[in-house]
Amino acid sequence: MHHPYRVIIVGAGLGGLTLAHGLRSQGIDVAVYERDVHPGARPQGYRVQLDEPGLAGLDHCLPAPLFQLCLATAGAPPARVSVRSRHLEVLADKAAAGSSRTGDGPGPHPFNRPTLRQIMLSGLRDQVHYGARLVAYQHEADGTVTARFADGRTAGADLLVGADGVNSAVRRILLPDAGVEDAGLRLVYGKIPLEGGSTRAGVPSWVFDSIFTVVTGGPGHPHLGLGPVEFSHRPDQAGLAHTPPVALSPVGDYVACMVGAPADHPAMPSFDELRGLAPAGLRDAALGILGDDWHEDIHRLLSLWDTDSLFPLRISTAAPVPAWKPGPVTLIGDAIHAMSPVLAMGANTALRDAGELTRALSEAARAGEPLVDAVRAYENRMTDYAFSIVADSRQTGQQRVGQR
Repeated sequence: MHHPYRVIIVGAGLGGLTLAHGLRSQGIDVAVYERDVHPGARPQGYRVQLDEPGLAGLDHCLPAPLFQLCLATAGAPPARVSVRSRHLEVLADKAAAGSSRTGDGPGPHPFNRPTLRQIMLSGLRDQVHYGARLVAYQHEADGTVTARFADGRTAGADLLVGADGVNSAVRRILLPDAGVEDAGLRLVYGKIPLEGGSTRAGVPSWVFDSIFTVVTGGPGHPHLGLGPVEFSHRPDQAGLAHTPPVALSPVGDYVACMVGAPADHPAMPSFDELRGLAPAGLRDAALGILGDDWHEDIHRLLSLWDTDSLFPLRISTAAPVPAWKPGPVTLIGDAIHAMSPVLAMGANTALRDAGELTRALSEAARAGEPLVDAVRAYENRMTDYAFSIVADSRQTGQQRVGQR
């Protein structure tokens, strides 16, 4: 099976790689261009939570063995989300999004983001081109598009997909007026390794009662986020059991742990200052944000933080985008609908995008319809579901953690 479309994807994150797998499964010629010089060139974060929308997109796009390997390396904690006060009183405790699903697919799970990316890359070695920073693209007379990269490379295709994240170069060209706003939140993100009985014993039991727990001082005050990742199977062992074997890096169980506060909180350094701090300085900054009146369990948890794992994050959120004329360039994921992480729906929505765009392109190709019709159908669906989630994330972030 071979479809007439050629597709370029800019960005080798989870959304771009999922889309590449989906298009390949439909016989569509696809190439991924990534600005990083190699897969491990920069930190990719740690934990990511996938619920029904993201898992459905992943299931639709990935070859069945790779999807099953993803599930084999997922964690399986109780599918609940908890919100507690800084004194650990329970303020909310409810089923995680997707756990009350009507379908037969798997429920919400935490995943190790680098492991997911390794699984996806294992099936796309020849399709991913590194060190390719997009600087421009141009429309050709025959309706195709040519991408131009900083090192002089060019690539032509029928469709260019920007999967290049919140600072998307593709979006800046396609939709120069599309706004990405500072959500007014800063995070220090890291993990608590659970290797060894003594470390795990030091983590309070309530941390493992939920898929994610937010401990909040209230709007305008600091907060703490905790997400356990306890693997069903060690990724390296699960990968070797795969046929053919998939080389996955060994990763031990851990708790993702982040301290956040509004940017204007008096104890929060500027983001430029945070970026200039060594890991030990980030730790000191995070400890200074939380006051002595937080429960002793919180201070015990932060004493277990792996200092070398820490890095700062600035949270952004997309402004609604007026409808635009469809053409041979489109966007998925944070490149078009960046959102705050309070609902854990950013990655889920990007993976849903990948599934929706794969479906739209394959249906149009089979019907012999123009590519622009497929792009229009995808963009209409995507903007409808994605920007309502962006709005919900903003509202929840304002209520829980003082997001703008």
